[in-house]
Amino acid sequence: MTIRRDQSIRTALQMLLKHKLLGLPVIDDEDRYLGMFLRSELVATLLPRIVRLEDELPEVSRLLDVGFMSDTIQEAQERFQAVADNPVSDYLQTETPVLRPDTPVMNAVLFLYRARTYLPVVDEASGKLLGVVSTWDILGKIAGNPV
Repeated sequence: MTIRRDQSIRTALQMLLKHKLLGLPVIDDEDRYLGMFLRSELVATLLPRIVRLEDELPEVSRLLDVGFMSDTIQEAQERFQAVADNPVSDYLQTETPVLRPDTPVMNAVLFLYRARTYLPVVDEASGKLLGVVSTWDILGKIAGNPV
């Protein structure tokens, strides 16, 4: 399952919810892999901007520790509505490791452990998305179950 770069965050949310996915590979009009749209990016849109600055500004962490936020679910919904029609390409995660068809299985296991999401399998020559590998795929292989 993929999403095109110009599709909306609203569409991505519907797909994530319907299929209970952690993320979606984002592709262009020629099926070339561009990056991942991750559930965590979607969750970040629901938070006040200051919370999203936590990694950049250590002093923000101290503020958050005192529990100053009193936002309601309605305010989170309003923040989502403000970005819901934006394209997923605006929230692209490009640091997710990419697998090649010849990537050794144990390398894939290590990448899955570190990334904690699905990993795209991409043809090196064309850049086209060939599929995704999940932790469930690897665990199924280890258990001897067909994937």
